[in-house]
Amino acid sequence: MTNAPINFRQERDFGDLFNATFGFISQEFKKLATAILYFVVPFFLLAAIAMTIYNIKAQDLMLQAIVPGEKPNPLAVFSAMGSLISYVGVALILSIIASSMMFCTVYGYIRRYVQYGSGGFSINDVWLDVTKYFWPVLGAAFVTGLIILAGTIFCLIPGIYFGVALCIIFCIMIFEDQKFPAAFRRSFKLVKTNWWLTFGALLIAIVIVYIMIIFLSIPSILMGFKSMFANLKSGQNVLMDMSMGFYIVSSLTGLLTQVLLVIPTVLIAFLYFSFVEKAEKPSLMDKIDHINDNE
Repeated sequence: MTNAPINFRQERDFGDLFNATFGFISQEFKKLATAILYFVVPFFLLAAIAMTIYNIKAQDLMLQAIVPGEKPNPLAVFSAMGSLISYVGVALILSIIASSMMFCTVYGYIRRYVQYGSGGFSINDVWLDVTKYFWPVLGAAFVTGLIILAGTIFCLIPGIYFGVALCIIFCIMIFEDQKFPAAFRRSFKLVKTNWWLTFGALLIAIVIVYIMIIFLSIPSILMGFKSMFANLKSGQNVLMDMSMGFYIVSSLTGLLTQVLLVIPTVLIAFLYFSFVEKAEKPSLMDKIDHINDNE
């Protein structure tokens, strides 16, 4: 028995948004997961490796800078951490690239799904959309990230407002083939009358992902406590000298955490189509045009 295709082009209320999101992920899990594994995970893995190297080197340098029984030298600590800033920068850049690949892959997949149906396209077709939209989406990700960061630094509320108002900008760029300036304006326009619905839906999606992260983090938390108790027993600094296994497991947990962002990413796509249908009724106009063509 095959699942009925999911219609993206319709208005949805709060509950329907989540039913459609998890229904789509469940229905397309194998094929969508394959696309994410091929196109997205390698970049998240590289970012995780960069952060693992940073954490291990930071621990070693901190242990060298802080001598037991002596007063810590702040300059030595800052100097040690400053020498590792390049690793953080590399990890951050790779994370932004991976996030852009996630948007391009998921929305490219949905774009093909809407146009051709579940079995009407291949992973290679999705790759064509990824290569077409990656650079515009990456540029938009940097710009919107700076806008949201600036709003958050000056006052938390503007950062939250911009983050919600711009959440569908990548959908517009890919589904409508729009350039960044037009997509920027249209995102504000579509979300303007639906801001609280968007905020509430994203908040619930983030809470769901956060709960999943807690369960995924249990192994690394247990390994962290094990290392801390071992350090305490041996008389070492409790907060230092974590095991290599702890950092590796923590990095893998971070990798899985990034992959879980597919949930709010798909939810945002359903929000986009719902807002467009509510504002412009494109599916209704298509039905009217079809009736006129048959007369």
